[in-house]
Amino acid sequence: MLDNIITIDGPAGSGKSTVAKILARELNLKYIDTGAMYRAITLLALQNNIDCKDEKSILKLARNINLQLDSNSVDESRYTTVKIDGKDVTNEIRSREVGAAVSIVSKLSGVRRYLVSLQKKFIQGGNAVLEGRDTGSVVCPNAALKIYLTASLDERIKRRDLQIREKGHFLERNIIKKEIISRDRIDSSREDSPLVIPENGIIIDTSRLYLKPGKEVLIHSESRIVTFPLDNKASIERDIAIL
Repeated sequence: MLDNIITIDGPAGSGKSTVAKILARELNLKYIDTGAMYRAITLLALQNNIDCKDEKSILKLARNINLQLDSNSVDESRYTTVKIDGKDVTNEIRSREVGAAVSIVSKLSGVRRYLVSLQKKFIQGGNAVLEGRDTGSVVCPNAALKIYLTASLDERIKRRDLQIREKGHFLERNIIKKEIISRDRIDSSREDSPLVIPENGIIIDTSRLYLKPGKEVLIHSESRIVTFPLDNKASIERDIAIL
């Protein structure tokens, strides 16, 4: 078991980023957004006019760049700072074009295995919160705590709609719904590292989520409360209380 490693997985719009950043900040752990890595590689493929299904070319591209994530980006209102060869691409990787193509690139087994190997290196020293879709099942199956977040489709559509509007854009909700359903299908059915509930993972429905930072962090859903005391980070698993 890896002490001080928390993994948070779940589908789009389930609240992974919000929960992961709050936990990282309150527990003074690094925050690693694994999804941002796939977005960065997708951006490169699009910029170089490479077919997003061309695994060989995209893998070659990925192996020849310096990909950097700011593991201290724990502000819920900001995305993780991502740099490719020193250039900040934080906003570019969040474009609709990248969002529409990233699930295709993330299906490529060679690309996925390569990025997973990088993610494993990032957490060798422990003390991290990982967010993604396979962090508890593949990247770090021996994490001290594995959380799987979910939410109703309607709630996830609302969150995505709000996210788009905050950027000054607009998209019909029926289109958002189709995109989310399509992403779920691709993520759950890919051969390599599909989106699954990790073994011994704690399932939390965030449709009605309550988070209280302070001396302890509470994640409260309709069915359970998970408590993370902050005074003994070395024994995260033993200190979890599920009520």
